[in-house]
Amino acid sequence: MFENRDTQREIMIYLLIAGSLLALDLGIKWYVENHFTETDIRKAAGGRILLRKSYNSGMAMNLLENKPGFVKWLTAGLGLFLLVYELCLLAKDGRTVEKTGWALVLGGACSNLYDRFRRKYVVDYFSFRCRWKKIQNIVFNLGDLFIFTGSILVVFAQIFRKK
Repeated sequence: MFENRDTQREIMIYLLIAGSLLALDLGIKWYVENHFTETDIRKAAGGRILLRKSYNSGMAMNLLENKPGFVKWLTAGLGLFLLVYELCLLAKDGRTVEKTGWALVLGGACSNLYDRFRRKYVVDYFSFRCRWKKIQNIVFNLGDLFIFTGSILVVFAQIFRKK
């Protein structure tokens, strides 16, 4: 399918990016699971980031947390679609920003998907300290940030892509 050696190399690079981000987030989740209690709150970055252990059975901000089976299979379907789309996109020339964005999304999504199947919940571990308690109480993981950042890159790539 991918006979050009440059294309094969490029595909490997983007999959390596996604895999590295997946491994990084899973490594941090393992550390948090084994070295934090659910009552621990540690400060980082001069107190601007709060490190803690939190479990999420739903989607972002516990959306659909009372339907973890539905969330698990919905995200599995979206993850499979994303993987197929990324592989098809990687076969095309150019579109570097979009490919990078989707690699970030794929790495973050696979990390959270692994949690859903292995642990039955997603491990979140940091929040931003600010004066608004509602925002401070939202707990993320790096996978979430990879998904968010990748999505922004994809949107910008779509907006500014030369037709």
